[in-house]
Amino acid sequence: MKIKNIARKMLTPKPSEFVSAQTDIFLKRLKPRPFVTDYIRGVYDNNVKPNVTDDTVTLSVLTDTHAKALASASYYGINGARHIIEANNVSDAVHLDLNVHLGDLIDGSDKPEISRGLLQFAVENYQRSKAPYYILEGNHDENDKYDEHRFFGSASFHRDDYDSLVTKYNFEQPEIHRLNPVSKVGWYDKKDIRIIFIDTSDIPYILSNGSKKYDFKKVRGVREQQLEDLTAILEKTIDKHVVMMGHANIISPSGRSALNFNGDLVQRLLVAFNNKDSGQLKNELTGDFGVNLRYDFSSTGISKVTTYICGHMHYEKNYKVSEINHIILNCSALMGKKHGLTTDYNKKWDRRYNEISELAGYFINIDPNKLRLQIFGYGAATRYVSFEI
Repeated sequence: MKIKNIARKMLTPKPSEFVSAQTDIFLKRLKPRPFVTDYIRGVYDNNVKPNVTDDTVTLSVLTDTHAKALASASYYGINGARHIIEANNVSDAVHLDLNVHLGDLIDGSDKPEISRGLLQFAVENYQRSKAPYYILEGNHDENDKYDEHRFFGSASFHRDDYDSLVTKYNFEQPEIHRLNPVSKVGWYDKKDIRIIFIDTSDIPYILSNGSKKYDFKKVRGVREQQLEDLTAILEKTIDKHVVMMGHANIISPSGRSALNFNGDLVQRLLVAFNNKDSGQLKNELTGDFGVNLRYDFSSTGISKVTTYICGHMHYEKNYKVSEINHIILNCSALMGKKHGLTTDYNKKWDRRYNEISELAGYFINIDPNKLRLQIFGYGAATRYVSFEI
């Protein structure tokens, strides 16, 4: 009851700076719950640790935490931020290689000063962790849900808000690389393994009479510059086992684009890389999402992209298209059984506040010697699945 009262007071309309300060105070009161961290640590010790060697890469992965400045016992709320704290607490204790958040850190439905505070809080928690981290941008992370619900005629987030609060800190870490200071493609290497991160919310920030031309929440895509950077990175990827990660799924099981723009082109590029092809990647569009570029993957040795991992859909699924595994992970945010927007997948878990089912997260172990990628889920997640790489 005390937490609910604090949240209720915090959401009472006040001057922006005071609301932001209240949010900051509220977030700083969040602590990891021992029953949760003990449980996650047990999953690691019993299931993951036996597979960890100097040659493998082991990741802690969360997605779709949808943090809101609200104490909710049935759906999205501040519990999303707590899930980050708890996952990173265990990551520190067991010395993982990398922490990854696949996007939708926030729900994007709070006042802009509150949403910025939630983003900042999450990044600061990752920064305090011992392992390097990478946070991908989700379609909710530009706060468009707030604008949409209030029919605002202006954008609540400025052009550089997300980049200045989140993206730039990814690349201040020596373990995380990109081609140039503005590239949206990042990568992480350990021995024979390369993990490449792409931005599936690569949408131009264009204003018309104060409103955005594109709604970031509803539109997902990848633009030519990002595909060009990805091509350059892949052309220089020699004898590596490559795993790709993004927020949203790029193609459907039938091979059709699952993004509004150019998801199929990403898949075509990865297939060309695996086949050591040279050629041209082009679509029929012009303007913001037109693509016309060349590639040459003839000198990449035994390198192969075997897997693309994402979140966004709020369920679990995996399928193979052109010999590439596409894996969708469940959302960490609480989705109570009786909430109207809860997916059928999460209704089956009957997720409940302050129980293990409240959260969902994963450890991923990539083993180049056994040619195997293993996913160990906890909370509202499948306990184990394995893929060949």
